[in-house]
Amino acid sequence: MNEDGRQLVHLAFGIGIALAIAALGREYAIMVLALGLFGGFVLIDLVDRGYTVPIASSMVENLERTGRMPGYGAVCFVLSALFCLIFFPLDYVVAGVLTLAVLDSVSTIAGLHFGRHRIFNGKSWEGTAGGIIAALIPLALLLPPLPAAAAAVVAGIAELVSPIEDNLVIPPVVCLLCLMLI
Repeated sequence: MNEDGRQLVHLAFGIGIALAIAALGREYAIMVLALGLFGGFVLIDLVDRGYTVPIASSMVENLERTGRMPGYGAVCFVLSALFCLIFFPLDYVVAGVLTLAVLDSVSTIAGLHFGRHRIFNGKSWEGTAGGIIAALIPLALLLPPLPAAAAAVVAGIAELVSPIEDNLVIPPVVCLLCLMLI
């Protein structure tokens, strides 16, 4: 597995979802994500049964972590975005999805290449700090300064300490924080 490539796909996938949500609005974004989730499960099932599916099979072969259900991270990402779309204001959802895309990708890449000091769950403070700083960039464009900084830091801490899949955790954490601070 190529972790750098995997994280770049994660970043592009997340930015694409955030842009789709912003462009389509709540109703159409929910439909597109639900369709993508359904289609994703169909592709996962085909690949899992041994069929060669163009693009999907090579992504599973080259980008998926061993021992995990193919597409698990992508499914969690879309489920989290759908959950947030149903329960939170659209602007907060865009911020939450972008935070997940940027923070998770950058913290992993920074941790792999520069991480020297492990602090929790095998993750490094260098990776966490890199992810927080990177997440602050899109958040600063979308939110007032204090909520942007708070969202980046709290999302970084959530990514670091969460016992469950961070793709499920980060967007709702950011959306809840936005509700409290804005």
